[in-house]
Amino acid sequence: QENYCSINFGDKYFSKSDAFTIGEIRQEIDNLYSNSKITVKEFNVLLSSLIYSVDKISNTVGHYDAYRKIEMIDDLFKYQLIEPIETRGKSIQIYREDSNDLVSKIKNIDIAFVDPPYNSRQYSRFYHVLENIAKWDKPELHGVAMKPEPDNMSDYCRIAAGAVFEDLISKLDSKYVVETYNNTYNSKSGSSRNKIELEE
Repeated sequence: QENYCSINFGDKYFSKSDAFTIGEIRQEIDNLYSNSKITVKEFNVLLSSLIYSVDKISNTVGHYDAYRKIEMIDDLFKYQLIEPIETRGKSIQIYREDSNDLVSKIKNIDIAFVDPPYNSRQYSRFYHVLENIAKWDKPELHGVAMKPEPDNMSDYCRIAAGAVFEDLISKLDSKYVVETYNNTYNSKSGSSRNKIELEE
């Protein structure tokens, strides 16, 4: 039967057949978890495996701002399990929140790796298909690219980027800061131009 993925992403980001399969697997992962047939760790391994498998065959150029307009999309999907990293007793914590709020809560860091966006392209809009499959809230989608309503929009992609970046660095309690920088302020595309210049 048709499912959320096949209706919204079939013959766009994936072949219709692959979209059916992706949607069925995603729903089954939820069913297994909600019926206590799998643990939280197993849920996360299965979901991570699905996202990796989906991203390998998507009909895109690396991000999901749009899909490639081709007549026939090949059936390529293979669900492959990831191999979780053995933590050997170490504690790993993953956060999903505003980085400028998060840095106030984490103290005594050895190394902070900072990788903000440097242009007006909102990451949440560029990877919405993967985010959608991960969260599985099934929002209503709009436009040719099948995007949900804007959510999780970053100030790093706006004029305030310099002030927001300064705020982040000033709050960091870290011995070392490693930072990426993308120099695209001479780009022809306005959305690719830097919001923070190197001198800043």
